[in-house]
Amino acid sequence: MKINWNRKYNTVAVYVILVFLICYGIYKVTNSWDQTNTAFSVILKTLSPFIYALTIAYFLDPLVQRIEFTFFKKIKSEKIQRGLSIFSAYIVVISSIVILLSFIVPQLISSVQEIAKLPGIYLPMIDKFLSQDTLPIFDTDYYIDMTFINRYFNDNIKETIASLSNMVQNFAPKILTYLSSFASALMNILLGFIIAIYLLLTKESGLRTARKVVLAIFPAKHAINLINLGKESNEIFINFIIGKLLDSLIIGIIAFVVLVIFNFQYALLLSVIIGVTNIIPYFGPFIGGIIGFILLLFINPVQAIWFMVFVLILQQFDGNILGPKILGNSTGLSPFWVIFAIIVFGKFFGFVGMFIGVPIVAVLKNIITRQVDRLYDQRMKTL
Repeated sequence: MKINWNRKYNTVAVYVILVFLICYGIYKVTNSWDQTNTAFSVILKTLSPFIYALTIAYFLDPLVQRIEFTFFKKIKSEKIQRGLSIFSAYIVVISSIVILLSFIVPQLISSVQEIAKLPGIYLPMIDKFLSQDTLPIFDTDYYIDMTFINRYFNDNIKETIASLSNMVQNFAPKILTYLSSFASALMNILLGFIIAIYLLLTKESGLRTARKVVLAIFPAKHAINLINLGKESNEIFINFIIGKLLDSLIIGIIAFVVLVIFNFQYALLLSVIIGVTNIIPYFGPFIGGIIGFILLLFINPVQAIWFMVFVLILQQFDGNILGPKILGNSTGLSPFWVIFAIIVFGKFFGFVGMFIGVPIVAVLKNIITRQVDRLYDQRMKTL
């Protein structure tokens, strides 16, 4: 018996099968989430050197292009041009990291060691203060009964010490695991730097292949729109990342110079905190200011207050003068969407999420805006 195939019903059947497979895949993923999570972790761990390599190559590419255009443009061989440019970029980056660490790390360690001594200085003073039965109120004849306060603090201090002791005991066996993870991550980063060399050497051929794939899969008009969208997204992302890093470096240097001039304690540590937290838009300067204020409060309360005043002035300078000068309107986001990006991405990805959330939301906004404008123009033509 001959079967009469109908193209319409064949198409419907294919769609039904695809929907069924997708639903079944979603069911399997959600129903056995622990196994799925383990599988994803294994995949990410395996691919981590390549993820590091892509990240390193992406952020080094502007520097490689600048070096190639400035110093090696006259060399006829493109391979030699690119090889020398990559080598020079690596020398610049690695030398900068080594110099920065050799200058900052010893002073940071010294500052942290000094801060670690503070509990030994202040705890006896607090203990002496709490050991009094009564506390006079200034120069009056009235006294505060310290019995209840003593009992409250003693009970809580015992509980706190017990909690800290348990924390240390639980943490000790995990040190080897953390060291092993750190060594593995370091090895993956080193592999990433090596693989990034090949990515930078073959960048043009990789981009040509990606362009060819897009043109082969999509209609010409949509393919060109996708390619242009990719270029715009890359500009938004890279301009924001590089601009924000440069802005934070300048703010950190300004903070260090000012704190040294006015003889603030832990000037280098405080300026590093300010520079690093300044990477986070809006909230960053205040996070750095609060951390620095707490550090100075136990040593020099007057300096702590002046430090907060300085941070507020620095934040105004950065927000109104330096930031717009370097970044311009690189994201095109309103303050609401910036705060939304920081909170949401920070919740899922921590500090890194706070940093990259803004350009990611900016890219998504650009994609949605382009699509809405295209549909709007089509609709207006039909009216």
